[in-house]
Amino acid sequence: MREYEYVSAIAREGTLSGAAVQLGISQPALTRFLQKEEGELGTALFQRIDNRMVLTYAGECYLEHIKQIFAIQAHMRAALDDITRMDRGRLRVGITGIRRPFTIFSVIPQFKKKYPSIDLTLNEFASDKLEEMLEGLELDCIAVNVTKKRDCFEYLPVAREEYVLAVHKDHPLVQAAERSDRFKYPVVRPGQLEGCSFVMLGKAPRIRQFADSILDGNRIGHSISMQSRTLDGALEAVANDLGCTFTPEIMLSYIRGARNIRCLSLDTPGTGYEFSLLYRKGAYLPPSTQDFLEMFRSAFRSQRENEAVYE
Repeated sequence: MREYEYVSAIAREGTLSGAAVQLGISQPALTRFLQKEEGELGTALFQRIDNRMVLTYAGECYLEHIKQIFAIQAHMRAALDDITRMDRGRLRVGITGIRRPFTIFSVIPQFKKKYPSIDLTLNEFASDKLEEMLEGLELDCIAVNVTKKRDCFEYLPVAREEYVLAVHKDHPLVQAAERSDRFKYPVVRPGQLEGCSFVMLGKAPRIRQFADSILDGNRIGHSISMQSRTLDGALEAVANDLGCTFTPEIMLSYIRGARNIRCLSLDTPGTGYEFSLLYRKGAYLPPSTQDFLEMFRSAFRSQRENEAVYE
């Protein structure tokens, strides 16, 4: 910004000697600067009238743009100061649909109360899409189920959960399931699913990929009673005795008609997963974002503890 400061000082003082004093440099040095600057621009910035340095039209244009640049710089500094003090900023969060109720009702109000001027955007997509957006720095953090870690992300574990089989309370498997100290819910083996009717999601969601690995991987004969676009739709179908489905266990906390549904653990590898918060490795996390991550983890764990007490 030295060039802009020098030209502004000459215009303001009206003489090279006065500008040099104001700038704290020698007059010959300021003269050499002005000659060099005018030479590079290819036009005179000043004209001498009655021993005063007066701006030419080109000089007026130059100085007007200098003022705009200074104004932009001042605005930038103010904005950065606001961000540093956390008076302003943004947070782009990605979640899957099943986590939306928890995020909206448990975490966002707490965050907005502490950071009312932070612009928070909630993006709801499938897990694979969220990871793609996070990798491309379109999001600041995401909350997803993790079965396989990637080197480009940092992982903050929130809870250890499992995929379960959701069935109607009167389904024969409820009576056939057995209790085991190794599992949270009554247990069934994959072979016991033979002949069952299922409510299935489309091919893309991870829960559908898990379902296919269980059913096709164990060559289990089954029928599909209906397809559902969303997991909550599939679970509402289960609540109305239209079939069974696979689901992350947490989903039963939010579904309408959950009292008609029973969770069964599956005695097979690969049912457990880590629910985690992810952010891009190497990305800068402002204090407000770090606070959001801790608020999320704390609120989630408190909710699970309360649910355990209630049960």
